[in-house]
Amino acid sequence: MKSKFIRACDHIGIFTDHYQRLVNFYIQKLGFVKEKEERLSKSLMQSVFGVASEGNFSRLVSGDVRIEIFSLVKSSLLKRSNRTLGYNHWALCVTDTKKFLSGLTRKGVKIISIKRNDHFVFFVKDPDGNRIEIKECKTEKLPRRSVCFQYEVAD
Repeated sequence: MKSKFIRACDHIGIFTDHYQRLVNFYIQKLGFVKEKEERLSKSLMQSVFGVASEGNFSRLVSGDVRIEIFSLVKSSLLKRSNRTLGYNHWALCVTDTKKFLSGLTRKGVKIISIKRNDHFVFFVKDPDGNRIEIKECKTEKLPRRSVCFQYEVAD
């Protein structure tokens, strides 16, 4: 069976102890452009990543590819733990978040809901503990959004 909900990969998130070095590499070496940069609050970083530190955040784009780079402001990360260097999460675009999450819940998948400003951000973890953000992406938005892949998968 194919899912009618899955549309595309929205972005790739990378956690690093060397924030500016990584941002510079993607911009200077690979030709990405900085779309957004901000300081993330300690409470948001704790909710999303499980680390009690303010964070740096940059969203870089090149064509249809979007990369989000994160780092902690005052502490460093440990390899292969909840505070992991490298890829942190990827985002999955779906056409109906509520129905998709309901289906995952029926299948026994734990949903992580985090309130951010006036909306919620949803994550699930794969069996290895890798986070996947679930985002609603309308079909008309896809051409300008990052499309890491687009296919149908079984329910």
